[in-house]
Amino acid sequence: MLTAFAIICTLSLSAQEDANPKKSYLDKGQFSFGMRTTTSLFGHDNIPGLGVGGQMRWQFLDYINTEWFADWITIDLDGAGTRNNAHIGWSVMFYPIKTGRIVPYAIAGHCFDYAKVIPLSTTYLDRSADIVTRWSSAIQGGLGSHFYLTERFNVSLAAQYMLHLGNHLEYEIQDTPNGPYLNTDSHVKGPGLEGHILLTASLNIRIADLW
Repeated sequence: MLTAFAIICTLSLSAQEDANPKKSYLDKGQFSFGMRTTTSLFGHDNIPGLGVGGQMRWQFLDYINTEWFADWITIDLDGAGTRNNAHIGWSVMFYPIKTGRIVPYAIAGHCFDYAKVIPLSTTYLDRSADIVTRWSSAIQGGLGSHFYLTERFNVSLAAQYMLHLGNHLEYEIQDTPNGPYLNTDSHVKGPGLEGHILLTASLNIRIADLW
């Protein structure tokens, strides 16, 4: 829903003539707060996940901003169970230009990730003992853009690649006569790399000018 709203706002903005294309909507000292929706693509078994979260942005320099975020992402594992991921981290945003209503940026950062895989339990089968979890850290980077609707309110869209560093969480979805079965017997493997693409849409409001 939020992603669709962001796209509609973007198309609407593009269709409008900017009365002051040289105006800068970004200045150092600005502090903003936002809500976001995140889509995870090309993860385990190529099953997409959808999440919600929030963020704070604090701009220290004219062309450099910082973003402090938290996400909760849920992935349906083909009806055999669910995978939940929590991201808590920060990013640095660099603006090659910062004038006009549309402001592109490059973004890179780090986060801590908590993953929990929950096999489906039924009335006749309690699989709570098969739940597996893992903590790891991750780095991410990509591109995005702000679309300013007013001086204080903007829609932001970003695409990033997130690479997890640490133990790899293994599981397998198996076809059985009774339907998909989530096998977590192998659970946490040794150190490895696990990556996926994150698409994020957010609504942000500037709430303070700190200096």
